[in-house]
Amino acid sequence: MRVYADTSWWLGYKCRRDTQHAAALSLFDSEPDAEVLWTPWQRVEVLNGFCQAERAGLLAKGESRQIIRLLEQEVRLGYWPHVEFDWTAAVRTAGELRAEHSLKMVIRAMDLFHVAIAIEVAAEMLLSFDDDQIALAEAAGLTVLKLPRKQR
Repeated sequence: MRVYADTSWWLGYKCRRDTQHAAALSLFDSEPDAEVLWTPWQRVEVLNGFCQAERAGLLAKGESRQIIRLLEQEVRLGYWPHVEFDWTAAVRTAGELRAEHSLKMVIRAMDLFHVAIAIEVAAEMLLSFDDDQIALAEAAGLTVLKLPRKQR
């Protein structure tokens, strides 16, 4: 099963002190055949998320660099299948999602982009701990993989 995971899952999965760490780890217990895709966009946003977590004190000094180095090695080894997408098509899809849903629900532009990329890479499921993004994904017809999570 091809899964597009947003930044909230990646941070939860890779950061032991994240409130969603246990829930993120449970993915492979509940869905052992899950293939979590890795895209060029995630390389920007997820890696920046690790740096910002360190800047905010959620990770120890130097920890983001270690996490990034390990994740990049895992991608090279094929643990996280690298998938390219057409950027123009993703922006177009995000615009279509905005036109259809933005007056009906709270949507950040990055939520539009994550859901659009999930659609463009033909992910079978979206994985997120972001309630607004989950609502958009479901409204767009995507299946959302819901892991048991800690309430904030």
